[in-house]
Amino acid sequence: VIVPVYNVENYLEEAINSVISQTYKNLEILLIDDGSTDKSGLVCDEWQKKDERIIVIHKENGGAADARNTGLDIAKGTIIAFVDGDDYIEQDMIEILYKNMIETGAQIVSGGYFKEYFYSETVEYAKENYIMTPKEAYERMLTRNDFGNEIWDRLYKKELFEDLRFELNKIPEDVGMTFKILDKANKISHIDKPVYHYIQRQGSVEHKKYEIAQTGAVDFSEELIKLMEKKYPNLVGYAEKFFVMALNNNIVLCYRNGFKEEYKK
Repeated sequence: VIVPVYNVENYLEEAINSVISQTYKNLEILLIDDGSTDKSGLVCDEWQKKDERIIVIHKENGGAADARNTGLDIAKGTIIAFVDGDDYIEQDMIEILYKNMIETGAQIVSGGYFKEYFYSETVEYAKENYIMTPKEAYERMLTRNDFGNEIWDRLYKKELFEDLRFELNKIPEDVGMTFKILDKANKISHIDKPVYHYIQRQGSVEHKKYEIAQTGAVDFSEELIKLMEKKYPNLVGYAEKFFVMALNNNIVLCYRNGFKEEYKK
């Protein structure tokens, strides 16, 4: 379980506790302190003393993508999960997804997630179990709202990451990884249960002031178009629609935050 940690001292206890309390116990828990300037690093060290399954890595700040890559480089397990340091997971998330992985032979198993704001909560997942080929996964991701491009509400066979790493300095980095890793899997499974709590807080990547790195969504969707042209031509139009949505979103963000040159580009 790879947990990138950066300046989340007020949320980190809940995140770590949700991982160590899993009903599935055979875990290697990698807390990657990405150069935190608050007490997050100390929190990690204190938890390492309490649970021998925890390994703490302190590194210079390089972003969530770099922290996840560090975790992938040192992980010994054959199955990978990602949990952000300001989110938390259901107590049986790993057990449920792992059992499904064994039963179906899938290399990726996803659940759904709770998207939590300080004033409300929504649940985003398909209320059905299904198994997909990569093509079917792309089709669902691009045409329906029941299979997303997030990286953290699922389990992965580690072998899928053998020659894949998150791209640095591009936000949202998980979108680019999802586009690529689906193409490497033979079988993808989805269960009809939300397992992850995605916390929307002020200061998170999704809510903080626009950064030019966020044009990564545009770059990733351009790459997706090329992949669809090569392997699944009937999905090219949907990939192009995804690209236009990413482009429009970045145009609005540039305009609102006064990035004039990026806006013109």
